[in-house]
Amino acid sequence: MMHIALLLLFVGGFLLITRISPRFSLTERIGFAFPVGLGAVTFLMMLQDWMGIGLTRQSCLVLTLLVAVMGAALLVPRRREVLEGLTPRMDFSWFNLLWLLLLVVLVYVEYGNWLKCMYFPVYDRDSMAGFDTIGYIAAQEHTYRGMSIFGGDYMPKLHQAGSCISYLPMLQLAYAYVYAFGADTSKVIPGLFYLSFIVGFYGLCCRATNRTAAMLATLATVFTPEMLSFSSLSITNVVQAAMASTGLLYVALWFQKGERRDLILGAVLIAVNNWLRAEGIIFGGVAGLLVLVQCCRRKASWWALAAPVATLLPTVVFSAYAAANQLTSESAVIARLYWDGEKAAQIWGGAWSLLRNMQYYGWTWLAVLLAFAANIYYTVRRRDNVSVLAALVLSIALYYVVLYHVDYKWDSIGNVLAYSAKRYMFCYVPIAWYYVCTCRIVQRGMGWIEDTCGLRTK
Repeated sequence: MMHIALLLLFVGGFLLITRISPRFSLTERIGFAFPVGLGAVTFLMMLQDWMGIGLTRQSCLVLTLLVAVMGAALLVPRRREVLEGLTPRMDFSWFNLLWLLLLVVLVYVEYGNWLKCMYFPVYDRDSMAGFDTIGYIAAQEHTYRGMSIFGGDYMPKLHQAGSCISYLPMLQLAYAYVYAFGADTSKVIPGLFYLSFIVGFYGLCCRATNRTAAMLATLATVFTPEMLSFSSLSITNVVQAAMASTGLLYVALWFQKGERRDLILGAVLIAVNNWLRAEGIIFGGVAGLLVLVQCCRRKASWWALAAPVATLLPTVVFSAYAAANQLTSESAVIARLYWDGEKAAQIWGGAWSLLRNMQYYGWTWLAVLLAFAANIYYTVRRRDNVSVLAALVLSIALYYVVLYHVDYKWDSIGNVLAYSAKRYMFCYVPIAWYYVCTCRIVQRGMGWIEDTCGLRTK
């Protein structure tokens, strides 16, 4: 039954993305179908729980069917266009041996990662103390807001800053979903999520560069040491990074090409990212700045600002849900202007330390610098990839500004920089490699390798 439910989740997400535009490639729709379907169903699970309806296997299946049926119904007026979009194009003139080699390596690495994810039980501290345990208990007690561990003395620090109830509940509800269907482990969720991200990210890169460069960007992202390590754990960092990065990249693609479908899908993915972690609003903010620039340049309607604003919907609704059910925690946000030179210096030093750490992020940041230097002519004269570069730099800078405005009552700023910030930086790795492999100078180099070195099949 669980396999059927997960398949229906995929179908629902696929139909919803197709409703945005049937012109998205099959790779894009297949890649982002599961995350979008899961985001929609878990959001409805929260609303259902708010209404006092139990989170049972039957009710979860009904919600999944509801999303799939709603997606199908929305496509009825465009059924001819949809059917045409499902027909695969049999053009393999782009095929070359380098692309095939990169694909073989990618499949090998991800296959090993999938086995590691599904073989080892949940063992990381954050999952056992929060995400996985909460999801399991929610499935057993058929409720999130009324769980026994949220009452009494089981969690004496429940309402203090940094408590597990301050996390948005998408991943916890996703775990409750599979546990309700009898799963032995919740790790099928991060496993499928990461696999979906790989497919979707490749499809997204193909929109901006040739297939060999797109495969190189995907493989380089997967090879990021610390990110690959965390992709098999049951925590939020990598799944959030998948949604935050690709959502912002779609907005950057809209900035370059002006296609409405990219802005809408970008907003949907950023909304899913916001549904995973509160810090995700940073990406909605950067997306809003990119849209605002286009509006001021009169290259977009002011109504386009509704897309980044809509990404806040999960955060706003959850805040109301939490307040209504006594699931709030003490705020740790410093909402006033202030200056703490020691804290600022520590954050600055921590940021540079992470950016220089090749053990965590491999060649990512060095590759960005080299690509920027090599592409400087096209960047200055033709504004090549300026929107992607701006999105990368602004989102990193804004994150550390947010860190500066948090009062860390539950931990030291040193630990936050060493552990939490280290994991949050995963969000920027796909953006960085997308930038590298979509720079014009890199695309020219990949084309030369394919043609001159005889790697293109005839």
